[in-house]
Order: sequence, then C-alpha cells, then structure tokens
Amino acid sequence: MSGSNGLPNDFTVGYYLSNSKINRLKWNLFVEMCKEKYNINVVPIDMGKDINTINTRPYHVIIDKLTDELGDLDDQSNKQKVDYIQSLIDKFPSIVEVDPLESQKPVLSRDTLTKLLDKLNDVSPELNIQNPKFVLVPEDYKSDDYNQLLKDANIKFPVVCKTIKACGSEESHYMGIVFNEKDIHQFKQPMLIQEFINHNAIIYKVFAIGDYIHVVHRKSIRNMNENENELIKFDSQKPFPASLLPTDGQELKIEIPSKSTLSIISEDIQKNLDISLFGFDVIVDSETKKLAVVDINYFPTFSGVDDFYTLLIEHIINVYKRKSSV
Repeated sequence: MSGSNGLPNDFTVGYYLSNSKINRLKWNLFVEMCKEKYNINVVPIDMGKDINTINTRPYHVIIDKLTDELGDLDDQSNKQKVDYIQSLIDKFPSIVEVDPLESQKPVLSRDTLTKLLDKLNDVSPELNIQNPKFVLVPEDYKSDDYNQLLKDANIKFPVVCKTIKACGSEESHYMGIVFNEKDIHQFKQPMLIQEFINHNAIIYKVFAIGDYIHVVHRKSIRNMNENENELIKFDSQKPFPASLLPTDGQELKIEIPSKSTLSIISEDIQKNLDISLFGFDVIVDSETKKLAVVDINYFPTFSGVDDFYTLLIEHIINVYKRKSSV
C-alpha cells in the first residue's frame, strides 16, 4: 500500500550516525518532524540484531556516515559497524543507500580528493577556478631535501603540510603553514604539501543536499607574508591560534562566488564521487580573484542551512524514488 506521497505506508529510514553527530544535528527533532509531517519512520539501525534472523527488509532507505569508522578498520568496533551495514545491503539489495559506503571511502584520503579537485581546473575557463598546486610525498620518499620536489611542482613558500589521511584519526586534523624547507621535516610521511593561497581571511563553506546548495562565509586564516619564517601548527577542528587570525580592525571583504559556478562545482563532485550530502570549502585568491576549492567534507552539520530537515527528508524521498525505480 502506498500513501498520498507515493511512498509505502510503512516507509522506514534506517540511520547510523555517531552520538556526537546526532547531538550536533539535533537529530531527534528531525526524527519527530519526519513522523509528524510525512508519516515516515526514522529509526536507528539495530546492529545488535543477528542479520540471519531478519527475514524481511527492515528499512526502505539507509542513511549513514561511516567515514571515521572506514578510516580506522583496525578498530574491531569500527569494522563490525561497517561489516554489519554491508551485510544488510548484501542480504536486502532493494534497500536504497542515500550515499553508498563505497562512495564515502574516497573522502578519507587527501590523495584522492586533491587529485579530484585538481581536475576542476580543466572544467571550464569561464569558471575562473585555479586550485592550489600540490605534491604528494609518499611514505618511502628518501630525500633529505624537499626543495627539488617543490621546484618540480612549481610551488613556492609558504606551503601547507597535511597528512594524507583526511579523517578517522586526531592526527588527520593536524597541519601547519611552513615558510622554509627545514620545517617540512617536522611532518610525517606520507603527506600532502600544498601551496598556501592568500584569501583575505574569508572562506566560503558550500553545503550540498542533492541539487540544492547553500553558501555561508566564515573567518579564515590571515594573509601570509613570504618574509615570515616561523612555523605555525594548528588543529583544523579547533579555533585557530592567534598567530593565524587577521589583525583587529582589518576589513574583511566578502566576495561570494556566483551560485551558478558553485552549482557546477557541486555537480562535478557528485558525478565523480557519487555522493549527495557534502560540503566543500572555497577561497578567492586575493591577487588573481580565482576560486580555489580546498576541502570536501562528507555529511557535515549543515550549520546555517535554513529548513535543513525538510531539505534532507525531501532529498531522501527523491533518492528512494529514483533508485528504487531503476
């Protein structure tokens, strides 16, 4: 039996999110809204239930975020969660995944993401995109001098040093702005070395929910001077240290990129990664005014997105109708 919205009367969305994610999203309010406005059941995936005892499809749709778990499968608890959801999908292939587990894996690696973002430079000259130059340093790189590596990639100081792993560990959030070759040696291989682009201390955070995008701006890292020489280390998940902030009284000029350009970028990311719930960070080069996409996050908190709950459930419904009709 189907209801007036074209969905089965017992339409059920199963979810797995970390407790911290549930709290930040105020997920209980989303669950209540889905039931009251749409008569849709949104329930946690019961991983304590033996899959062999489940005889009928328990969920029409699954929505989850397992990037941290996928990033540390040596942890037995993480592996069990990932294996459980995969086994559920294998046993009931008619369950629709909003964003498949396989599609979440590329977001774990800055290697994969940086190569993907580099391709955006070639999408269209009219988009005015120039992503940062970069070099990937493998774990077995033996040279004691990084200068030639940077020269070959046409990268000048200052640079940003980051781990290859983008999530799944505390270490993945530690990075540094480096002004000379000797300080690069303070970072472990494998790593990503990326040119630092001055962007007038403003970053544009773009949230994508399917075809919908929303843009907010936030304060970011101040412009750097090539004559500086002191290494600045920081944790990207915590408030920036004072040494990274713009000086008091500095006017921050907001130059929000066009929505049409951001939509094309969003579509390209969706096409290449096969994800539909994500955020990406954009900066505007203070000199050239070109756009640079500097990060992608899977299933962020969507802070500042009006009507997020409605947009999310409508997206889930659309994905279900599209995928279940194939």
